[in-house]
Amino acid sequence: MVRQARSEATRRKIVDSAVDLINEIGYPAAGLGDIIERAELTKGALYYHFDSKEALATAIIEEGSESLLGAFRAACSSGSPAMEKIISGSFVVTDVLGSDRVACASARLLRTFGGFNPAAKKIFQMLLDDMVERMEIASAEGDLRSSVDAQTTSAALVGGMLGAELLSSALTDGTDLRARIARTWELHLPGIIADESLNHYREFLALAADRQNLPQ
Repeated sequence: MVRQARSEATRRKIVDSAVDLINEIGYPAAGLGDIIERAELTKGALYYHFDSKEALATAIIEEGSESLLGAFRAACSSGSPAMEKIISGSFVVTDVLGSDRVACASARLLRTFGGFNPAAKKIFQMLLDDMVERMEIASAEGDLRSSVDAQTTSAALVGGMLGAELLSSALTDGTDLRARIARTWELHLPGIIADESLNHYREFLALAADRQNLPQ
């Protein structure tokens, strides 16, 4: 048990050091030597847990994405209408990106690898599948226009949000992400929400965008 605890502590130290460097200088610039030096470990200790830099990146992608998806799904578990859950969930995810450094590094790595890493590809598909599932419920609840296709709309929304995160990270180090996500919704709502529900969701969006991430 003591050996296992030490092994887990060493692995955690490696991951945390890699996360810090990825957030500071980016994945391409963060060499294994830099990670070893930051973690104050030996090369052997690193290779015992991760056989390559990409294996380490995959572990970060999986851990951070689990936090992001978990936050979105938790926000979507209430008894509210599906469209309210989707909007709220998108802002919960922005809060996690701003407060969870592993999730932030994971988002950076998702952009780096795209479809070239199996874990990254899986996460993108899960994001899309979750959105489609909830958009289909929103359609059944009558909040979407009859012409709206859940699959196509979900792809546009997920793409818009990923693009907003990319621009926010590149231009303001993520400080304006909530505002960019809000503008993404403002653009999409008139095209997807039924006329009789549009005013409600515009008001709901304004409240969700202004709401701060309060400690639980």
